[in-house]
Formats: sequence, structure tokens, C-alpha cells
Amino acid sequence: MVADALHRLARVAVPGFAALVLLFLILPAFIVVPISFSNQLYLSFPPPGWSLQWYQQMTRDIAWPQAALNSVLIGVPTALLSIALGAAAALAVVRGRLRWAALASGLVVAPMLLPHVIMAIGLYPVMLDLGLLRGYVGVVLAHTVVAMPLVFITVAAALRNHGEALELAAMVCGAGPWASFRHVTWPMIRMGVIVGGVLAFATSFDELMLSLFLTGPTTRTLPRLIWEQLNMYLTPTIAAIATLIFAFSLVLLGVVVALQARQTRIPARG
Repeated sequence: MVADALHRLARVAVPGFAALVLLFLILPAFIVVPISFSNQLYLSFPPPGWSLQWYQQMTRDIAWPQAALNSVLIGVPTALLSIALGAAAALAVVRGRLRWAALASGLVVAPMLLPHVIMAIGLYPVMLDLGLLRGYVGVVLAHTVVAMPLVFITVAAALRNHGEALELAAMVCGAGPWASFRHVTWPMIRMGVIVGGVLAFATSFDELMLSLFLTGPTTRTLPRLIWEQLNMYLTPTIAAIATLIFAFSLVLLGVVVALQARQTRIPARG
């Protein structure tokens, strides 16, 4: 009886605790939204009045659209490069029968565990010596370092969910490596690649520390511009930008959830 009572208590307490933690994590984001519609000249919550002036101010300042464009110009190549390298690494580790597969996986995922400020300090002199500092190429390469592990994880998970029997069967039937990959392996990992690419783009879009060290006045991203504005001005314009980024992040999250749900339904139908 006591065990049953503890079990029922755990079934209620654990979800309740998880809900409180989730509320604690997302509550600041929802506080930012009403602040962005404030009619005050400073950050205040709750807003005493409502206005769209800070969204209008944002559109009048050319720095914000330029920073948003830079974030996209950096994020898209980062996602594509992360897809190419992360998918290749996952195929090598999962299907390559490497002797040190566990060590290789750890090395690929290691950038996710390191503080980004340490990586930025290490990459700064390297990009300076290569002449890539303050340019798009250097930032894309740096962002790829932290975004590629996401693609590696999603593609490796997709490969582990499907055995290699179908690939071997295709090769036995005469399919070459490219034909086997195109008709058998690619359909298995396609959703993992797309989800990993979306996550890689989101990681690049939100990256601050590497952007602070490696971008310049013409390549600065939205997170860097927000950081600079926070050091000089504390107007609700920053809250307006943060609200738009929050909405964009929710859209990307919705895309990932939809893709994962579709990936789950396809095996169920099979």
C-alpha cells in the first residue's frame, strides 16, 4: 500500500516539477513580449501603456535589417556545411565499423561541451593568421564547429534506427555505393539530415560569443548587435528585436517537431 501511494505521488510530483522547471525557463521570454509594446522610453514591466513605436524605430534603423541579413547569410552556409560534414561523420562512425568509433563520436560532439568563449579565444588567432577575421568565411567555419555535432547526432540516430541489412541487400543485388546510398541510405537519414540542418541554422543564428570575437562592423549578426545595444541603450527596441527572434525560433522549433512527427509516422505506416 505504501509503495502504491509513493508511486502515485511520484506520478504527480515528477510531471509537476518538470512543468515548474519549464515555466521557469520560458517565463523570461514571455515577459520580453509585452515589454516590446511599451510606450515608455526604458525597459519596464508591466508596461504602463502600449505602443508600436519600438517596432517602427527598429525598421528605421538600417543596422537591424543588415544584422538580420548577416545572420541569414552566415546561418545558411553554416547549415549546409554542417550537413555535409556531420552526415559524412555519422556515416563513417555508424556504418564504417571504425575501431575507435566511440572516441571519434566523442571528438565530434566535443564542441557542444566546451564553453564557446574558450573556442572563440582559440579560433581568433587562427582566423587572424589565415586572413579570415571579420569576414563571412571565418564566421561560417567557426559556427560550423559548434553546429556540426547537431547534424552528426540526428543522422547517427537515424542510422542506428535502421539496420544495414537493406544496404547490404542492395549491394548484393548489384547496386554500387552511390546507388545504394541514393536509393536506400538517403531515404533512411533524410529526415535526420533536415532536422539537423534546421538545428544547425538555429544554432548559428543565435550564436553570440563566436560572433563577438570573429565578426566585424560589416558582418555583425543580430546577437552581437543586441549585445552592443545593451551596453549603450536600454530601450524597448531591444525587446522588440528579441520578440521577433523568439517568434522565429518558435517557427524553427515547430518545423523540427513537424519533421520528427512525420518521421515517426512513416515507420508506423511501414
